[in-house]
Amino acid sequence: MIAGNTISRITAYVRQNWFKIGIVLVLIFILIKKDLTFNINLRSPIKTTIPQQQEPAPQSRKEKSKEVLTESASKQTASTAPEQDLFDVSWFGKKNRQPKAIAQLHQVEEASKQAYLKRFARVAVSESSKFNIPASIILANAMLQSMAGTSDLAQQSNNQFALPCTQDWQAEKYESDGNCYRAYENAWTSFRDHSFYITTGSFAALRKLDRNDYKAWAKALENEDFSEEKDYAKQLIQIIEQYELSKLDE
Repeated sequence: MIAGNTISRITAYVRQNWFKIGIVLVLIFILIKKDLTFNINLRSPIKTTIPQQQEPAPQSRKEKSKEVLTESASKQTASTAPEQDLFDVSWFGKKNRQPKAIAQLHQVEEASKQAYLKRFARVAVSESSKFNIPASIILANAMLQSMAGTSDLAQQSNNQFALPCTQDWQAEKYESDGNCYRAYENAWTSFRDHSFYITTGSFAALRKLDRNDYKAWAKALENEDFSEEKDYAKQLIQIIEQYELSKLDE
């Protein structure tokens, strides 16, 4: 009789508190499962990989020229990449990207950049008068593409604008990193070919732009994919305004 009363009380208690009892059972199940997983992970062997040491590749002339910081770059806050934390996964999903052309140009000596602008200012003005292209655009484009004349392409083939080979190009060629570029006898020939290049073919519409509107020309060059650089117009405009090249358009 006593046992029957006890069972009745337990049954009544369970009916009244079934929800609380269910929550307790779920929590107990979760704790048991987590503890079991933790124990299994502790018993798993730890694999380590020792990377093979490789000798550093010899620096090219272009890479050596980037080792010297310019005055403009030195004004910025110097920063070094911190060592990656063992559990830092912030890099996950990001692609390895090359620095923008403008960032590479900042590492060229300021004296070299000033000398380049002085050397080709008259050439840019001359091309501007013949083809109605802003002289500021011509000079900024040359400076950015050739790294102020320090790039291998500019030094080895006189190609100041990194103009690629096309099907109609029958003159000298220069191979670099598996790509074909135009080669010239001198830098002036490169400037003249550049004037033809950005006013014909897919760039023919640019001839309708105002010669004094360098911002419109910069945006048009970006829209017509003159360069694979993102924000190419912004980079050109930054150079023009930094060195006041728009004065050449007056």
